[in-house]
Amino acid sequence: MTDLIFATNLVLLAADHLITGFLALFFPRLAVRLYAPVFGVRIPETEEYFAVLKPWGALGLFAGGVGLLPLLDTTKYRAVLIWLVVLLSLRLFYRLKYHKETQKHLSLNPHRNLFHMTLIGVCALLIILQ
Repeated sequence: MTDLIFATNLVLLAADHLITGFLALFFPRLAVRLYAPVFGVRIPETEEYFAVLKPWGALGLFAGGVGLLPLLDTTKYRAVLIWLVVLLSLRLFYRLKYHKETQKHLSLNPHRNLFHMTLIGVCALLIILQ
């Protein structure tokens, strides 16, 4: 049962990265429209923001793809799990440290931010326990 929980965590985490990355890279206008209700932010539809979203999307695709490797062999891809925890920890750090700035510039909803921080923390904890 625990293997199913750990595998589901990796699949959902990868799906999140793959979907949001794909949208950011190939459909940035659609991405910012979908990010608003999902993540609780309002990203301005400007070329400057799209210039940032596209490489972020490429990294999201990479993280999602690589994040699936431990499903093949947890021991062989232990380093991938470690780096996923680092990535999630950095995301938590960023959300905590820059909460006021993202609230001001992107209209980040504080309750949505807390919800996503909890999800990120649970994903990281499950990987650590794995």
